[in-house]
Amino acid sequence: MTRDSRAISLLKALLLAGAVGVYFWSLATPPGLLAAIAGVLGASWLAFLLQGEALRMRGWLVLSAVLILSGQALAGGLARWVSFLPANFTLQAADALSLGLTVFGVFLALRLASSRWHAFSVLELAVVIGALAHAFKDHRHMRIHQPRFLSDWAWSRGLEPEPVLAFLGVAVTALAALLLLRASRARRLLAMVLLFLSGLLVLLLGGPALTAPQQDELGVRGDQDKDDKDDKDKNNDRNGNGGGGRPPEPVAVVVLHDDLPDADALYFRQAVRSKLVGDRLIEDADGRFDVDVPTQFPRGSPVEVPVPQAPAFHRDVRTSMYLLVDHAQLFGVGFPRRFSPLPNPNPQRFVQAYDVDSAFLLRPVHRMLGRSAVPEDWSEAQLAHYTEHPADPRYRELSDLIVRDVDPRFVGDDIMKALSIKQYLEKEGFYSLAEKNLSGDEPVATFLFGAMRGYCVHFAHAAVFLLRSQGIPARVAIGYGVSTAKRGAGSAVLVFANEAHAWPELFIDGVGWVTFDISPERSDEPPTMHVDQDLESALGELARGETPTLEDKTPFEVPWAALGLTALGLLGTALLGAFVMKGWRRLGARTHALVYRSVLDQLSELGLARRPGESRERHAARVAARAPSFTRLTGAHLRLALGHDDAALRAQVPALASQTRTELRRSTPLLARLGAFFNPVGWYFTR
Repeated sequence: MTRDSRAISLLKALLLAGAVGVYFWSLATPPGLLAAIAGVLGASWLAFLLQGEALRMRGWLVLSAVLILSGQALAGGLARWVSFLPANFTLQAADALSLGLTVFGVFLALRLASSRWHAFSVLELAVVIGALAHAFKDHRHMRIHQPRFLSDWAWSRGLEPEPVLAFLGVAVTALAALLLLRASRARRLLAMVLLFLSGLLVLLLGGPALTAPQQDELGVRGDQDKDDKDDKDKNNDRNGNGGGGRPPEPVAVVVLHDDLPDADALYFRQAVRSKLVGDRLIEDADGRFDVDVPTQFPRGSPVEVPVPQAPAFHRDVRTSMYLLVDHAQLFGVGFPRRFSPLPNPNPQRFVQAYDVDSAFLLRPVHRMLGRSAVPEDWSEAQLAHYTEHPADPRYRELSDLIVRDVDPRFVGDDIMKALSIKQYLEKEGFYSLAEKNLSGDEPVATFLFGAMRGYCVHFAHAAVFLLRSQGIPARVAIGYGVSTAKRGAGSAVLVFANEAHAWPELFIDGVGWVTFDISPERSDEPPTMHVDQDLESALGELARGETPTLEDKTPFEVPWAALGLTALGLLGTALLGAFVMKGWRRLGARTHALVYRSVLDQLSELGLARRPGESRERHAARVAARAPSFTRLTGAHLRLALGHDDAALRAQVPALASQTRTELRRSTPLLARLGAFFNPVGWYFTR
């Protein structure tokens, strides 16, 4: 068994307690957090006291398992059956009890096992590294403001949080390896050198490269084709943002220079698909159509695009786009008409910056009834291009069936036809990311004339083909759809990767292209998460060249209830550890020295401990009035301790100890004996 000095044991205990505290910081209540830290410290303290003892590891491992199971059972029973206490108090007490006992049991077993077997030190190191990874994991998903205390500290000193986090991770890991992995000095030095070199490599190479959502053969689906259905939040578009797993990654920051008109969503169009190929739409490659969509980035001069949007129905809106990841095409809110390059305010954070002047539609589609969809000045080629649909006659049959029952006042009205098709798809369709069998030869027909279960691109293509079958020009737009209900009130808007979206656009004479999104009423996707306004504010300030300020302005209030529960948890954990130590010293005595020590513990509990500077013989003489046999026990112990290897004398020690206890029991009042029995720390004063 390896023995550590008091200082090394303390450092190890603090390191493990810090790791546990970091891990449970955002997962536990304050009493539970402090109880977990107390459990680590208590287990480390008990393991230090047991150093050098002849331990039977099986019994200690069983005790650890009992502590863990007891913590879970007691916490569950407290939360379930103690109904006379306030609910909040009961839940926090259950959390403290569960975490305190569980962590105490786990780390007691781990510390004892690592002191006996070297290989278990790797598990202790894994605990530290895992806690660091858990604390800083959000940074991998562009959560640059987490953890807040460290990001605030770094920004207030003009530092980027990532290098600080990387240095902190390498330093703590190196310290943990140095303390926990007991090896020769040469091997530890080599491990430290390799660790720092790997950390330097991480700093030089930076974080993982983020990329914009990829496109499947129908449109944008982000990473949704990965075979991990359970982690839906990686992939959902704005219609269904998953709630579990890792958080979505921001891909762009939009700084608003104007107040936007009221809208349920902001659509950032990146590309359009209007050319029919079989049962799907692709981008027009010959450049004759879709000239209102830019094909190049503004490098030194602005990029102008001719948009057919009528000024009477639109308002000019200016935004600044700051891309956090590379995109193959420009995108902007509404219908962009001009892209102007901007200096990058933070090259470490942003890959591209540009201004966008857009036309933003002011009037909803249902207020455009009576207008024709097809402009009179369109050429036959334009009309054919934007109304071409698959040869399958079912598209026209279904669209005729849908528009047949419109209000007689609007028979033949293009806008009413479009609204009827939209209503049909939203009512009959079912939004689901679980459908992965719609990418065959006829994915849209499989969706529309089948179960109508699919995601945004299937609804967009189905709507476009039904509109075209009625002679209404339409195309599929691809980009991002950002719900305004979940964004903050500031001038910055975050665009996330999981908001990649596809939606239909239809053309209305005298208006231009109109966003015509389909939002199914039924879905199996979790509710949409709200945007972290701290992150939105921080990235917005970085885009404007400002230092982020994330101070918590909430006034501080002393959590007296939590402090009280925490104190109770700490006291309970300490008492538990003391009683465990007391029981082990009393019941685990097998050698003559341990038997003698157990009797000394009992004397200490009764107030008869050996005084400083007092010899063992004088101590025995002082106790002889209460327990005469203790004098003989002391003499036997001293003879054996001084090297007199007498088997007969060694065999007498347990009997003398038992006789001494009997004499003490007879000579001590009942109340004093009860006090000694419930004294958890009397053994600490044994000399």
